[in-house]
Formats: sequence, structure tokens, C-alpha cells
Amino acid sequence: MEYVSVGGIFITSNINKVFICFAAKDRYLIAQPIVYHLKNYGIDTWYDRYEMVMGDNREEKNIKEGVEKCKYAIIILSKFTMFSNCAVEEITILEKRYKKSEIVIFPILYELNPDNIPDQFKWLKSLIFKEVNKKSGTHEVCNHIACKITTDIKEKINAKSIDSILFSYKDLIPSLTFELLKTYTEIDADNLNSRITILYVIYLSLCVELSENNSTISLISSIFQRLFSETKLNLPIDYREIWLLENSICILIEYYRLFCTESKI
Repeated sequence: MEYVSVGGIFITSNINKVFICFAAKDRYLIAQPIVYHLKNYGIDTWYDRYEMVMGDNREEKNIKEGVEKCKYAIIILSKFTMFSNCAVEEITILEKRYKKSEIVIFPILYELNPDNIPDQFKWLKSLIFKEVNKKSGTHEVCNHIACKITTDIKEKINAKSIDSILFSYKDLIPSLTFELLKTYTEIDADNLNSRITILYVIYLSLCVELSENNSTISLISSIFQRLFSETKLNLPIDYREIWLLENSICILIEYYRLFCTESKI
């Protein structure tokens, strides 16, 4: 994730890609579905089939442009990983970068019991990992990844919570948006569908004001559009959806404050 400073506030200049590390035999059942879901979130991935063609130098493209540059990486461990020289090489480099705090790792165990992780990969057990199988799918995994990325963005801005926005931003955001945010805080915490519906309306109220097309707006729009198109706001109980959308609203309001209010002065 790269940031630029605007008026002392850090916002995204572009959304860095998430590197996907996997054995070739895991491509179709696990790697490609993850790439698909992340794309629907507006999160770009460094996926070999999107980045490389026959004749490319693997060291230059896959290692130097992918493994060594991305700020996030998904490592898919399965029974095939140990037999993939490419995957083992990538994991070795990613481990070194992780120990230097240069990268965030999302470990995924695909059809693999944690007790059966090979010794050289056991360092991944110190991280929060997700177990995935053919029945569970990858949607929940991608929710986790989107939450982490949006949380990292939010940590670099002033609008860190809905309450902080209500306290400090009353005169900096549209009055309708402010009233909707107040209503949101008054809804029972367990009434998830109502809360998500209000967040969606807040998003729409800000979209009327925002017309610039950049990576920040694209990311937030993709998150809300995916949620609406797939669920029509009728969601199972999952607080991670709330977490993700609250992050998104905070980022969107900070963008509005930085660019829209200044342009009206």
C-alpha cells in the first residue's frame, strides 16, 4: 500500500497488489477463486497469469516485481506446496520479508490439517490463518483480507471511527450524511441488516458529491457494489461485513473532507 501526504493526512495514492503464492496444482480450485473475489472488492492481485507471458524472465517478473515488491501476500499451503519449487522459493523470500516487517502475510491452509504443515513452513502457524476446503469456498477468506487492507488505510487517516467523525466533522461533511451517521450509532448493535442498510445509504449520499475516479474511490465503490449485488443487503450474521463497511465509510469521508470541502472553499 502506498500513501501520499495531503495536508498532513495520509491517503492512498494507489492500491498495491496482493501477491498470490501457490502450487500449480492448486490454481483452479483455490487460487483463481480468491483472485476473482478480491477483484470484486476492487483489490488488485499479482497473479502470474495476469502479469507474465511466455518469454518473460521469471526472476525479473515473478520475483522482483511480485514477491519482492508487494506489501501483501497470500500463501496457499496444501499437500502440493512442498513439491512446487516455485512456491517454496517464493515462501522463503516472503518469510524473510515478513521477519523484516516489510509485508503482511495471509496464510491459507487448503485441504491441509495444521498439524501436517511441513516443518519449514511452521512459522506461518504464528499468524492468524484460515482453513479452506472444497465445501467452504474462499469468500470468507477474502472478507478477512479486505478488512485488513481497509483497516491499514484507515490507520493513516484522521477519520478512524464513526464516533470520531461525528465529533470532529460536523461542518465538513454534508448535513444528510451527518444525520445518517447519527442514526447509525443509535441502531441496536445486533441489528446488522439495518446497520448495513444505513451504511449503504451513507455511501450513496457521498457518491453524489464525489465524481473523481481514483483508486481510493474505486476500492470503496467496489466493496459496496459487491455487497449489494450479492446480498441485496440481506446478510447472515457476520460482524466482519460491518467492520469492512465502517472502514470504507471512514475512508470515503476522509477523502471527501480532503478534496470536496477544499474545492468548495
